[in-house]
Amino acid sequence: MRKNSRIMRLQIDPASRKGRLSLSINKDLLDRLEPYKQQINFSAHAELLFARMLDELENRAWAERNAAALTAHGQDIAATGLAGQEFDRI
Repeated sequence: MRKNSRIMRLQIDPASRKGRLSLSINKDLLDRLEPYKQQINFSAHAELLFARMLDELENRAWAERNAAALTAHGQDIAATGLAGQEFDRI
């Protein structure tokens, strides 16, 4: 599996203690997965999906918390240009 640097930022400790979670899954989906259940590590895949979801939620929360600063920075760039722009090295 190719490591995605965006996902790796979460740095989930694989040796960490496991918790339990009860999920309700669409029955048709479960029936379709049945022939493959020996080939799939549901816990590992769920952890990966939850890590991706958490990464997205945390990124969105960061952007919301910093929206004013990001807007101001964009306005500064629009007004003054990018550093090094005069050297055509951006």
